[in-house]
Amino acid sequence: MRLIIFISLLLLSSNLASQNIVNHNLFGFRTTIAFILFDTKDSLFINDIKNLSPNVLSFPGGYGNFYHLDGPGYGLKLDEINKYQKHINRNEIAAFFNKIVSKKKHSENYIYDFIKMAKETGSSIIYDANIITSTPEEVLRVIKILYDSGIKLLGIELGGELYDRSYSHFMNIEKYISLARLYADEIRRVYKNLPIAVVSAPNNRGSMRLTEWNYKLAKESFYDAIIIHPYAKVVKGRDAAGQMLTVISEGTCDAEVFEIYKDRAINYITSDFKFEIDKYNKTYKNKKIWLTEWNLQMSPVTGNTLLQALFVSHQLIELASLQNSNIDIVTFHNLAGRTISGSMIMKRNNKTSKNATYNSMIIVKELFRDSLYFSYKSEIFKDCFEYCFTSKNKNQKFYYWVNWSPEHLMLDINLKGNQFQYFGKNLFDKNLGDKVFKFMSKECDVKDISLKPYSITFAKGTSIK
Repeated sequence: MRLIIFISLLLLSSNLASQNIVNHNLFGFRTTIAFILFDTKDSLFINDIKNLSPNVLSFPGGYGNFYHLDGPGYGLKLDEINKYQKHINRNEIAAFFNKIVSKKKHSENYIYDFIKMAKETGSSIIYDANIITSTPEEVLRVIKILYDSGIKLLGIELGGELYDRSYSHFMNIEKYISLARLYADEIRRVYKNLPIAVVSAPNNRGSMRLTEWNYKLAKESFYDAIIIHPYAKVVKGRDAAGQMLTVISEGTCDAEVFEIYKDRAINYITSDFKFEIDKYNKTYKNKKIWLTEWNLQMSPVTGNTLLQALFVSHQLIELASLQNSNIDIVTFHNLAGRTISGSMIMKRNNKTSKNATYNSMIIVKELFRDSLYFSYKSEIFKDCFEYCFTSKNKNQKFYYWVNWSPEHLMLDINLKGNQFQYFGKNLFDKNLGDKVFKFMSKECDVKDISLKPYSITFAKGTSIK
């Protein structure tokens, strides 16, 4: 009898080991300009972040290439930005941010606000090092402050998007490799086991310059992971740096054009993204990958819409389901800021609001809190996707359904537990005014579960026999 029990436990253990446990470090966020616009002493703001329950936070974010430890705020020096980044309005935006820092009388560096947020949320962190205008000594000082704070430092990014044309007047792949190796060597001299990631170039633009960047960087061995910033482009037009500059009109009405966008979003999640990752893996021989910025391509057309809310939740659930994935860390762009398409919590004209993606993340966070194993996924109806995960001891099931369709669907799951749902009327609706999307939670002890049109639904519990 004991032998039978032992064999049964062994088989159960083997079965769980053969499944992929959900990586908690996939649920992360870039903080970017959060500390300029929001106050970490504001309990309402901090409670919103705590409610989100991030597992990873990234610092400093968008201006990481020019961050300095000495100086208030992000320590930005306008002459450096003007010299090293030929980006339209970039210097003006930085000057505007510095004015806000001065007006609010923020005298301390934002690294201390970041540390406070990470501690209050229990998050691990990653640090995006300035390798353009800092020194290795300054970067080591930052790392020491982060280590001394007691929060878990997962790794270091060596720069951000330095392949971009806005840096090409002084930066090429040879110079980047030289700089990155210099900083990596200095970091490793003090912190031997600290993971280091380098800036990989996009591999889906057909550019010889970007292809050469990846080809030459892949030959190096001084780093542990590559950094990518994938943005799903569902709107036709000219784009740059993750946002749409122009939009080409399609369709005859909002409903028709958002059906087109929906098909592209689904195709990206289920096909195009995997193709991109496979190309990176082939080039970099399966190095670990950090997605330190990702989103739907930013546009006022799709920003803060139900479409974006469904995309964000579906993409994260899909990431959690990938088998044998080398995607190690993921941070969404962006935690809090002032862009309707990039920020989950937004402040404009001294008014704070939550964009469509916030409640998407509130539902999806449940997937990254316990030790869960991926069980299966399926397109159960046209444009309706089901994902199932199980708890470590297999006594609970966690279901996610992303219903992109306009159909109201009923499922037989026989589950006793809790249910959460986020939905709206139209994919093109924005989470504003009288069109605020519905967020529902309830205990469920039912034979059937209802999936509303255009919804993300989560249910967890034990099966009813």
